[in-house]
Amino acid sequence: MKKAIAALLVGIAFSTGMTTAMADNASSKEEKMFKMVDASNDGMVTREEFLKAMGKMYDDKMAAFKKMGKEGAGMMKGDDMTRGGFKALYMDLYSGS
Repeated sequence: MKKAIAALLVGIAFSTGMTTAMADNASSKEEKMFKMVDASNDGMVTREEFLKAMGKMYDDKMAAFKKMGKEGAGMMKGDDMTRGGFKALYMDLYSGS
């Protein structure tokens, strides 16, 4: 019984540490993204800065799909992004890459 309680406490301590580490990682990703979008470095993001940054991310992702050749073909149709391409872009945004 004592071993089970000790294991439970170690598990809780570990998961708490993991949660804190994950929160710190998310915070640094947010900060990195914010700094990238805040072109004027004034600590504020204007609509124009936001739209310009999102447009650049879209353009960069489309360029990457084009470089992928056949592998990237399913991510776009002409100059438009497919659902799969949008998912890839969204995952990049969400993960902070």
